[in-house]
Amino acid sequence: MMHTVMLEEPVALAHPVVTVGTFDGIHIGHVSVIKTAIRTARARKGTSVVVTFDPHPRQFIDGADAPGILTTLTEKQHRLAALGVDILAVVGFDDALRLLSPEAFVKRFLVDKLSARAVIIGYDHGFGRDRQGGVETMKRLGEQFGFSVLSPPAARIAEKPVSSTRIRNALLDGDLDAVIRLMGHPYPLWGRVVEGDKRGRALGFPTANLRFETPGKLLPPPGVYAGVAKLDRPHIAVVNYGKRPTFGGHEAQCEVHLLNFSRDLYGSVLPLDIHYRIRGEREFDGKEALIDQINADIRTAERLLARHTISRR
Repeated sequence: MMHTVMLEEPVALAHPVVTVGTFDGIHIGHVSVIKTAIRTARARKGTSVVVTFDPHPRQFIDGADAPGILTTLTEKQHRLAALGVDILAVVGFDDALRLLSPEAFVKRFLVDKLSARAVIIGYDHGFGRDRQGGVETMKRLGEQFGFSVLSPPAARIAEKPVSSTRIRNALLDGDLDAVIRLMGHPYPLWGRVVEGDKRGRALGFPTANLRFETPGKLLPPPGVYAGVAKLDRPHIAVVNYGKRPTFGGHEAQCEVHLLNFSRDLYGSVLPLDIHYRIRGEREFDGKEALIDQINADIRTAERLLARHTISRR
């Protein structure tokens, strides 16, 4: 079972094998680095440690101009746990951290707080003030402080390195197929269930209305999506994200209809993964036309998700 710690004090671990990065999206390139850390730790009977930052450094530095976040800390925790990481060490990102030199960052966190015996670093990872440090810097510091350094090659798709930027662009284009190829898993859209206007219930399709608690979470274009909610067991989810033009809506909302599910979820976090884009947002002539389309969307979601292990009871 993975444990999460705020990396404020030294942590005593057996032979720590550490990787460090923002890991936004935890895409297939990130997974290559993380799995190298896990394999190395197991081979040495040690502990695999992922060091990451909260908030996302770009959010802290660029504010409202920062790119959207692909994975919130909660989403990241669950993905890393599924990969088999032993320890997630979270470093609070602030001005003091931003100004640390690469040498000071490594000494304070990887050496003094974690006693790293090996460090796995991505081929393009930059660390320290203005991202001055890279693989060669880490190797030099490894010689100084007594840890080994490994750097797996870049993961490539269509002859280009996989990156969080590529995923963001694909998501904003509504290309879920590309998003999933690059990430290696469905797009996470975990949100807290809040009170809505109950329009879905009045139509015969009760929905869970989601609020995203992490500022800057990147959402797909308005439309209808097929996904899976991982509750007591997986449930098919038909997700509508948009302004609901049929009802004259002005603010975008995310509503989720779960098939064959009736429990009260208010106040809880819905663990939702998006697999397919069904269609774009549309305005309908009236209630009956909308109901017909919702039924069609449900049938489409069931067909698209037929190969997944999902409860239909």
